[in-house]
Amino acid sequence: MQPPSLDASMPLQPPVEPGSLEPSALSAPCPECAARVSSVPVEQFVYAIGRLDVRFPSLGIEREYQQRERALTDLQEPSRTARIRAVLEKNPHLALRMGYLFVVDGTAVYALSPAGGHLKESLFAALTHADDKDHYCTLIGRTGGFAAAPAYGGLLLTSVTADQLYDFSLDEWGQRLAGIAQAALKSRKIEATHFDTVAKTLFRELCATPDNLGSADGHRALNYLLVQHPGLFLAAAERRDHVLDHVETRMAPTAGGRRHVVLVLTFLDRTTGVPERLYCTVDVTEEWPFVVGAHPSGTPLGFAPFVETAVTLSA
Repeated sequence: MQPPSLDASMPLQPPVEPGSLEPSALSAPCPECAARVSSVPVEQFVYAIGRLDVRFPSLGIEREYQQRERALTDLQEPSRTARIRAVLEKNPHLALRMGYLFVVDGTAVYALSPAGGHLKESLFAALTHADDKDHYCTLIGRTGGFAAAPAYGGLLLTSVTADQLYDFSLDEWGQRLAGIAQAALKSRKIEATHFDTVAKTLFRELCATPDNLGSADGHRALNYLLVQHPGLFLAAAERRDHVLDHVETRMAPTAGGRRHVVLVLTFLDRTTGVPERLYCTVDVTEEWPFVVGAHPSGTPLGFAPFVETAVTLSA
């Protein structure tokens, strides 16, 4: 780009004295720069609990799949998704072209794209158990735009790049949480069978919340605690005479610009109806949430008593 040339016919502008420009003129960016900055998309993360399903993106791929399925004469898998896994394992060219869906509470909500080959086994394991009501899959990833509707049976879905997939059964999940909370269960005299029953019941109920798609910060915090942290279930198992009445999430202001979600549990005494509130704070700034205040060598298991500290100022 050539520098502008001076023309004798152009009127000369008087020199600008230092300090004569208004502050707004010095600090305000040009309209083009401002538009460029505002158009930079903010990366959105997903931490969702559900199940995996597949669609054939075209008629040709569906027919190719049917031919490859017929060629496997020893195929005896009972469920649809288990049969699909068996065919895709033998035919990688089909595995790369299938339309993978993430289903939350029976509704397809995300078009899933694995971030790399390291997710191959996790993807196939999630497909195998997709029809098992006691198996779940945790999706951790980054959202993109809308996926092509024809490739997913006409569904308009948000695309998600999956960085991690965890397939697990409720029994495996319960055993792992009980192992983490073993010392707390012993000190609080909570039977392992009681903890297991309470944990599984609450997990099923909270996963079935209609609007929990795992994309909002509050839902990401809740889903992280459901999958990774025994504190919520310890609190419920310890309060035999209470019922969990309300789960609330609040954004907490921070000095460093990180996003913190305060998850508040409200338990009601079955006899008196007196509420008891407990809380835990989760950092959701990045793709992988974590409990705030956790020591590097371990995570606090319990929820702390919650006291409302809002101050109302009057004129």
